[in-house]
Amino acid sequence: MKTNKSILISGCDGKVGGAAARLFRQRGWNVIGLDLTGDCPSADRSYPCDMRDSKAVLEVIRLIEGEQPLDAVFHSAGVTLETGFEETDMKGWQRVMKTIFGGAANLCRAEAPYMVKRKSGKIILLAPDYRWEERECIMEASAAGMLHGFAKCFGAEVAEDNVLVNALAPNVPIDLAALTETVFYLADQDTYTAAQVISIGGAKKQEVTSDEV
Repeated sequence: MKTNKSILISGCDGKVGGAAARLFRQRGWNVIGLDLTGDCPSADRSYPCDMRDSKAVLEVIRLIEGEQPLDAVFHSAGVTLETGFEETDMKGWQRVMKTIFGGAANLCRAEAPYMVKRKSGKIILLAPDYRWEERECIMEASAAGMLHGFAKCFGAEVAEDNVLVNALAPNVPIDLAALTETVFYLADQDTYTAAQVISIGGAKKQEVTSDEV
């Protein structure tokens, strides 16, 4: 059933963003995607945007809001480095921080004023929990940890205007079904949950049997 609700998903061409886009479309939402290439096949329409570029984010949000007000925003844009802590230079650190944390801040700065003016809106930030991940991922974990604090502080600031900001902290590896259902619940329902970091259990790692080795 088609609704008149719209959600913006950053990182829409990624695994998490694409899964969320498909779920929302299946349930009648209008899905607008943002990604570096602008190629988001799971969205109704999409735009190219570098989430690290504050001016670009402001401009694309102005364009989208001019066409249709957004009911919700889901920031799922991220980046994964293949190097460990000691092998990663400052350029790599900045790339991770500017994409995960900086991208979220840019998106909130651009969209929140519209939602505050309407006294309505949901902002959901993906900030995974890497504590059980076997590979070294201190950079991604650091950026996600910053988002936890940001969601609580910024969420408390705009809650009085009925703009509900929350961070989702799914364990890695991510259970896509559980995560996307939680995103949908927070976006679709008027739960008045705000300024929270919500933990979600991770997917079970597939065990390798002797026949598969």
